[in-house]
Amino acid sequence: MDLLPGPDDELAVTHARPILDAHFGVDAWAERLRTGAAVPDPVVADLAAAVRTARSAPQAVVVALELGRMLAPVDTLGALVVPEGRVALAVSRRGGGILRFGTDAPDAVLVWRADGVGRAPSEPGEPVDGIDPTTPTRRCRSDDAVPLGPAVTRRARAASAGYLAGLAHGALDLAVGHARTRIQFDRPIGANQAVKHRLADAATRAEAARATALYAATALAEGHADDEFWVAAAARVASDAADANARAAIQVHGGRGYTLDCPAHLFLGRARIVLALLGGVPGIRAGLTEAAPDPSDPDSISARARR
Repeated sequence: MDLLPGPDDELAVTHARPILDAHFGVDAWAERLRTGAAVPDPVVADLAAAVRTARSAPQAVVVALELGRMLAPVDTLGALVVPEGRVALAVSRRGGGILRFGTDAPDAVLVWRADGVGRAPSEPGEPVDGIDPTTPTRRCRSDDAVPLGPAVTRRARAASAGYLAGLAHGALDLAVGHARTRIQFDRPIGANQAVKHRLADAATRAEAARATALYAATALAEGHADDEFWVAAAARVASDAADANARAAIQVHGGRGYTLDCPAHLFLGRARIVLALLGGVPGIRAGLTEAAPDPSDPDSISARARR
C-alpha cells in the first residue's frame, strides 16, 4: 500500500489550486471579514468544477485536504459527491427538519445522518445565526432524503476527514506564521518554550490527521475489508486535530485571536460544522466502535499485529 499521493492524485489538486490561491486562504478571508464581501458566485462555480475532476477516493481526499487548508467554503465538499450543480450540506435536527450549511439556493442538499448520506430537494428555509459567519446557515422543515448508499457515504466521510485534516494544517500554518513575526520583549513569541510546545503538538496532530485520512482513502480505493473502520478512524483523528489546532491558533494569537478580525476563528467554525455533519463526537465514536474489526478474526488489525 502506497500512502503518498501519486501524480494522478496531485493532478486533481492542480485544477483547484490556482482558484484557491487567488480567492481563498486566511488573507482573503481576513479582507472579507473587514469588508463584508462575499465570494463571487462565478468563483464558487469554477472551484466546484475544478474539485469535480477528483475521481478516486485518494484524489477526493487530497483535494479535500487542500480545500480545508485554504478555508474553501464547507459546501464545496458536496462537489466531491454530487456530480453537478451547487450543493449545500445539512444535518438532521432533533425534533425533525435539517440544519443546512452553504449556498442559499442549492440545486441539491446532502443530508448527513447516522445511517448514511442522502440527497434531499432544496427549500428556502429560515436563516439562523451559525458558528461560522462566512457560512450561511438555514433551518429547514423537510428532512426527506433519498439514501445514496454505503459507497457514497464512505467517500463523503473520507472527504470530510480530509477537509478536517486540511483545517488542522491551515490553523497550524497561521499559528506558526504569527509566532515567527509577533515580537515581544525584542524577540518572536515563538522563541518561548510554551509556544514551541503548543505548536509542536499541533504539528503532530496535523500530520496524524493527514496520514490517517490518506490511509482511509487508500483502503477505500483498494477495497479493503476494513475500509469502513479506517474512514471512521480518520474522522476521529482529523476532527480532534482540526478542533484542537484551531483553538491553539486562537491561543497563540493572544487577545486578537478572540476577535472576529482574526481569521483563526474560521478554522474552529468550519471544524465544528464538519464535526456536526459527521454526527458530533458521540456519533464519530459510535461509528468507530461499530466498524472496529473483530479481534477473533485472523485478518483483523489486532490479529495481524500479534503475528
